[in-house]
Amino acid sequence: MVREQQRVAVFERKVNKGPLCDRKPRAQPENMDHAEHPAVPEVRRLPITSIRTDGDTQHRIAPNPNIVREYAELMRAGVAFPPVAVFWDGTDHWISDGFQRVAAAKLADLSEIRAEIRFGTRSDAQWNSFAANATHGLRRSSAETEKVIQLALQHPKAAKLSNVQIAKHLQVSEPTVRRWREKISSSRDEDSIRIVTRGETTYELNARNIGKNGGSRRPQSRRSLRVDLAAMKETSSPAARPLLVIIEHWVLGLSESTRCLDAIERFVQGTHAESLENPFKGCRHSEGDSSIHRSP
Repeated sequence: MVREQQRVAVFERKVNKGPLCDRKPRAQPENMDHAEHPAVPEVRRLPITSIRTDGDTQHRIAPNPNIVREYAELMRAGVAFPPVAVFWDGTDHWISDGFQRVAAAKLADLSEIRAEIRFGTRSDAQWNSFAANATHGLRRSSAETEKVIQLALQHPKAAKLSNVQIAKHLQVSEPTVRRWREKISSSRDEDSIRIVTRGETTYELNARNIGKNGGSRRPQSRRSLRVDLAAMKETSSPAARPLLVIIEHWVLGLSESTRCLDAIERFVQGTHAESLENPFKGCRHSEGDSSIHRSP
């Protein structure tokens, strides 16, 4: 409680020297659209009765009555709190952050409260509400955080965002979002298009085929592999030819995998120069070509 008092006291009478309800609300503009609304949120007083709290933007399991009572006492004393966050769709003001402040204002018999107003829909308010109380106010409990993650992943906006972007918005770790997305996620169609930002460039990425092969390639026959490898050795440089011989032995099953690995190690270490034609010479477990398993 002491920490909450200290945090709130910083705002005391700095923004407003008078009580919370000493000004009349500004007249609402009519027929306002996105083009007319300023990009910067407007902070002013709103009648508490005009704030919609039924937009599925409250994610606390239960309000904290002690916090509400303490806030109410501070409001009666004239302490200026941070504004609550609301989204105005031209008709209703949907709250996204500040439920306990609104409850405290009602308990303190105030008719108005300072609000930071953005133009947006109820859906916008819901998305914004998922970030509430992540870094300020009474922190979310573990159960509340899990509830927020699940709701956020089911929100339409999340379908086009990466796990990193969602994690940043919710102030949680990316592995946590990824784990929950795998649990509750959706059809591949829903998650197929993601909005990706690389530097200053933002674009849509089709994530449906990530991790998949480009096509359904049919496996090559043994004869085709022999022909391809022979052509590669024919056109390769002398330095690369021993490595192709090793690959040929492994792919075609002419030598055991342990011998092929040993030959690769010797090739990497540069000890293959003594015998370009037989990179298996000197390998452990064998002498010469006697243990090469040739196919009939």
